[in-house]
Amino acid sequence: MKSSKKHSVTSRIIFNYLINHKFKILLALIMMIISAAATGLHAWLVRPALDEVLIKGNKEMLFLIPIAIIIVTLVKGLATYTHSYQMSKVAHEIIAKLQTQMFEKLMYLNMKFYNDSKSGNLISRLINDTYYLRLAIVKSVTGIIKDVLVIIFLLGNMFYQSWTLTLFAFFAFPLALWPIRKIGKSIRKITYTIQSEIAVFSNVLTESIRGIKQVKSYTKENYEKKRAFETIDFIKKYFTRSAFISNQLSPLMEFIGSLAIALSIYAGGTFVLNETMTTGQFMSFLVSLLLAYQPVKALGNLNISVQEGLAGAERIFKLLDTSDNKMEEISNKASIKLDGDILLKNISFSYDQKNVLDNININIPKNKKVALVGLSGSGKSTIANLIPRFFDNYRGEITIGSKNIKELHLKDLRNNISIVTQETVLFNDTIKNNIKYGRLEVSDEEIENVAKLAGISEFAKSLEKKLDTVIGESGIKLSGGQRQRVAIARAIIKNAPILILDEATSSLDNITENKIYKTIKDLMKDKTILIIAHRLSTIEDSDIIYVVDNGRINSFGSHEDLINNSEIYKKLQLREKLENEF
Repeated sequence: MKSSKKHSVTSRIIFNYLINHKFKILLALIMMIISAAATGLHAWLVRPALDEVLIKGNKEMLFLIPIAIIIVTLVKGLATYTHSYQMSKVAHEIIAKLQTQMFEKLMYLNMKFYNDSKSGNLISRLINDTYYLRLAIVKSVTGIIKDVLVIIFLLGNMFYQSWTLTLFAFFAFPLALWPIRKIGKSIRKITYTIQSEIAVFSNVLTESIRGIKQVKSYTKENYEKKRAFETIDFIKKYFTRSAFISNQLSPLMEFIGSLAIALSIYAGGTFVLNETMTTGQFMSFLVSLLLAYQPVKALGNLNISVQEGLAGAERIFKLLDTSDNKMEEISNKASIKLDGDILLKNISFSYDQKNVLDNININIPKNKKVALVGLSGSGKSTIANLIPRFFDNYRGEITIGSKNIKELHLKDLRNNISIVTQETVLFNDTIKNNIKYGRLEVSDEEIENVAKLAGISEFAKSLEKKLDTVIGESGIKLSGGQRQRVAIARAIIKNAPILILDEATSSLDNITENKIYKTIKDLMKDKTILIIAHRLSTIEDSDIIYVVDNGRINSFGSHEDLINNSEIYKKLQLREKLENEF
């Protein structure tokens, strides 16, 4: 099973990626042949240097051989540079392609996948795993081909000088094949574990840094240190184990190499003394053997890099092969405008086998303001998440203007919906660009108008660069209320016919919240609005208010209707009054 998996990963890299760069690889291959041939020629030139110059005293060869060595060295240097550059270029292009494919995959995976995944793990695959694979591609293609070619040319010279001595020298090298293979398999297994643990560490790091305010407020620095240190220690142990195994190869190859050289010197010396071989032949042979030792050793070490790269490739392809049922459809938008009532008919929804919604029926009339209220965990946000199809595995039917949303392209559906959630997500960019994210083609004048209406201009005046101020990761330089105003402005500027506010003003004080809702009411008067309320005072003027309780609709009607007829609504209003008093 493992061998077939290895074959699958290797064949995918070759036939899906390397084959697309065949001409660059062919050029690199030609350069490798030239470079390897030059190495063999260097070894061959030792024979005439000794036999013709030193022993026979040939003055013409004394002049020609140094020139030949210089020319061969220049040719080898140029060929080595060309094939190294070409293969590095191929590796970088392949990794860039894999990273774009992975990122594209991540953009279209559904919300369930993200709820079940850890961001650190995903980031590690894009950065750490591709790093190992990049090294493996450069080293494997360049190393294997070049080193094998060098060995072939050197072997050719050795056989040319003395085939019997060559057999003596290389009888020991097959002994290294089994340990090389075994060490490679062990390294691949350990590397896979290391890469998985680095992903865990990346996740711990991300959570600790993003949640630093919570870490400090709950004085959990020691807890976070313990969590991180355990992972670091685990990674260290596996790296140490990897070093323990991989470094066994070097002394093994040293021993086998020295054994081959010792036998060659003994046998070659005997041949020279018996005058069956010239001194030049023997030295040319010995130089070839010494030069061959390094590529043979490199091939052994190369297997370690290849196994590390394949371990990274396994994790990369695991992401790329994520099941289609976790993917959202990818389609071009048709730029349709969704108009009409939003109807949720007999909607039931379960998450991880836990029933969240049970036979919900809701009518959100066109251009009306509808609110959902209820205790925490009652299912309000789930209802809001089903309308833009963040989750598709519900039972029942949701229609917008008689169109079933499951029959619409996701881009068409979501282009017609603006959403502001309690968890405000902003980018490490300017205030202006964060607002502009709602509609990229919007003018600066429109941005300034919306910023003024959303109350952003008030606090932006105190900032050095006003709306061009970079607000830091997740908008860290702004207060919670300021971040929510930016998020609301972004939703408003999108100018979608449907607006969903999921406790979007929970970080604002009562006065600011009422101002924001007045702004929303003025700007979105021709829009269909669904509000999940944080304070009942903000939704008293809603056309319809639905009271959600334990995944069911408990009651609905106007504010006055519910005050008179709904016990839950009355309790919610009483709780709000008590909160305001204290």
